Amino acid sequence: MKKTRIIVIRLILSGVFALVISRLFFQDLSVSKVLGLGIVLFGFAYLFEYVRKRNKEGGA
Repeated sequence: MKKTRIIVIRLILSGVFALVISRLFFQDLSVSKVLGLGIVLFGFAYLFEYVRKRNKEGGA
């Protein structure tokens, strides 16, 4: 799959999950909280991909 398509899919999914999580756990739904949570989720996606690839290659 092309890298740009993967980025777009991850951005959309992180936005959707951020909206759902913020509606479940925060009383007041502010745009800054949703955007911040979306950025964190997007970062976690790349962090977990890095760790998964490192473990496949036999890293520490």
